Amino acid sequence: MNHKPQTLPLFSRSALLALAIGAPVLFVLLSTAESAAESTDPAASAQDAATPASPEAAAQESSTPATPTPAADALPAATDILKQARGKLEELQTLKCDLHQTAVISSMKLVALGKYVEASGNRVNLQFHVFPMTSLRPDDAKSLALDAPAPELKETDSRGVLAQVSDGVVLYTSWKNGDAVRVTRRNIRDILAAASATSSYDATSAAMDLGVGGLRALIARLETTMDFAPVKVVKAGDKDVYEVTGKWNERVRREVFQLPEGTVTDPRPQVPEYVRVYVDVATMLPRRIQYLKRSLEPTQKVVRPLLTLDIRNLVINEPVDDQVFVFTAPEKATEEDLTQQVIEMINQSVQPKPTPAATPGNSPSANPAPAK
Repeated sequence: MNHKPQTLPLFSRSALLALAIGAPVLFVLLSTAESAAESTDPAASAQDAATPASPEAAAQESSTPATPTPAADALPAATDILKQARGKLEELQTLKCDLHQTAVISSMKLVALGKYVEASGNRVNLQFHVFPMTSLRPDDAKSLALDAPAPELKETDSRGVLAQVSDGVVLYTSWKNGDAVRVTRRNIRDILAAASATSSYDATSAAMDLGVGGLRALIARLETTMDFAPVKVVKAGDKDVYEVTGKWNERVRREVFQLPEGTVTDPRPQVPEYVRVYVDVATMLPRRIQYLKRSLEPTQKVVRPLLTLDIRNLVINEPVDDQVFVFTAPEKATEEDLTQQVIEMINQSVQPKPTPAATPGNSPSANPAPAK
């Protein structure tokens, strides 16, 4: 299948490009909520991530009771589980599901409920209803449990609607906030062609950044940008679920987040440091993806969820009406074409390195420029 659901951003060398062109839902929620925060051993990171939060942070801590698990060497490696999940997604011809997303930051909670439909040929229809921010309550921890039911919310109570629709050629994004509406379009084929023509830019990454790489591309990028802890098996109701915990590797921390060497915790409250991917043991399909933040207090080795995306009610390989992937612009909306802007950003992201001028005793061959 050429396209899998895009719901989360991934940090890579093209992270800034992704933020600019992909309409990443997670960061829409994070930035909205914000306007309303180690160990280098991945095994130790996982231990930190499983440490119960302090009483003050209990409402923000998502915990999942672990079941008695086989010995560590009897469980698959984290990368093997992610590869199997990618393979399952690749086999699908169509996929429909419900999405439930929660962002928690600065003691505030922002919830979005969505529906997702996709089919082969980069066709996608994503609709997200974003609800008003609310103060975090002590019992909100229960709503973030892995087996918690979806919240009962009415779409008519939402304050904003985010939609992405692609017919395989053009990706439309519509954001409605009150009476304000913004619509953008990006020609997928032109952008992927430009990315393919740029030797040092990965066209697969461009697809992910556009929002047509989806879960499959996101999981693939996780494999190369994270250090993983040993896998656990946890319970979600009566089902066994693999829990894969990762931490950004040193290259990403240095090149993308630009953290000084030896930094324990990223001081920016909205930037996650850990990711947990939950994969159903029976189906090998992803069930939840969660971004977590370590406490900014160095003495507290606890984490809390920043962003939690639950994938529910999956329906696979059923026929989908082609009209689902036809975009209809909201009334009075002005359409903005960002295709050329995206292509220029791709070209600018791979500028050639400067070569030192040849001077006596300082020729390029004698003193090559340091590699980026």
